[in-house]
Amino acid sequence: MLPWHSHHFTQLMSKKDNFPQSLLIYGPQGIGKVNFAHTLIQSLLCDAPLSDNLPCGSCQSCHWLAQKQHPDLITLSVDKSSTEESEEKTLEEKNKEKKTHYITIDAVRELSSFLTVGAQRQGYKIIFIEQADALNINAANALLKALEEPPNNMLFILVANDIKKILPTILSRCQKLQLNQPNAQDAYDYLHIPQHEADYLLSVYGTPLSLTRAIDQGTEELRKPYLTLLNKTQVELLELSELAQKIPIEYWLDWTHKWCIDLLAQHFTQKKWFHKDAEFKSKPLDNLILFDLLHWEHQLKNAKKYQFHPLVAKLFIEDLLIPWLPINRYLY
Repeated sequence: MLPWHSHHFTQLMSKKDNFPQSLLIYGPQGIGKVNFAHTLIQSLLCDAPLSDNLPCGSCQSCHWLAQKQHPDLITLSVDKSSTEESEEKTLEEKNKEKKTHYITIDAVRELSSFLTVGAQRQGYKIIFIEQADALNINAANALLKALEEPPNNMLFILVANDIKKILPTILSRCQKLQLNQPNAQDAYDYLHIPQHEADYLLSVYGTPLSLTRAIDQGTEELRKPYLTLLNKTQVELLELSELAQKIPIEYWLDWTHKWCIDLLAQHFTQKKWFHKDAEFKSKPLDNLILFDLLHWEHQLKNAKKYQFHPLVAKLFIEDLLIPWLPINRYLY
């Protein structure tokens, strides 16, 4: 249990014998909502929870959960898995293998047998929807029918980043729990890195979990080389594109968007907001370049709607980098 969530966990488990049938956990991305939900589910299904209501980790239920084979739990989530990639595969071939970034009605319909069969063990049966804001409209409507008349021992636990994307009729049937970002001290304690370094990195990634994930994946080590290349005098599209394609698309787009915002912030406020550890060798912006930079920022922001669509990565990246080239030539 993450320390900044322990209070909410204690409150929920104090009424575990009268648990809400539908619970929606929501809050900013990267604060540990799924981790919280997993611990909550493990505790509710555990045969012998500890005195603080955390799962024991050694009973039959905990063993099944560790193997992802518990008969009284079913999970719906966006399929992010990708097939094994080989060096011989082209970008286009890899792109065709990408999965859709939403939960479909077929996935929800598969819950019907789980809803009608009794629990294998005494206690709750749980349906866990990991990304409730990724339900498409047909899937959401199908889920609504299940939420309206659930069996007595059935629990629905939903997690979402943006509850505005969830049908109001689903929201009205759920008890809502908002989880917030950790305070600064909790973040420093969790990261175990010098405070000044944590401040710089948290300005980019927002939360300690998002930062830790980027470090563990080896993605963070690509950020400074990429920003250095953006800042290179007369940089070429080919070299920018080659490096950008080595970065997961959501990180690349977020870093680039924040770079653009930092250039604008430096012009208007004389300070950077995100990449505080990066060098900016720019001269004052005239009105024409300022307009181009504002337009580029709008393009990058709008592109985030499509970052998980099955697009050709190379074309997507280069289309968004081309507007930077004339700005770069003006600034440097």
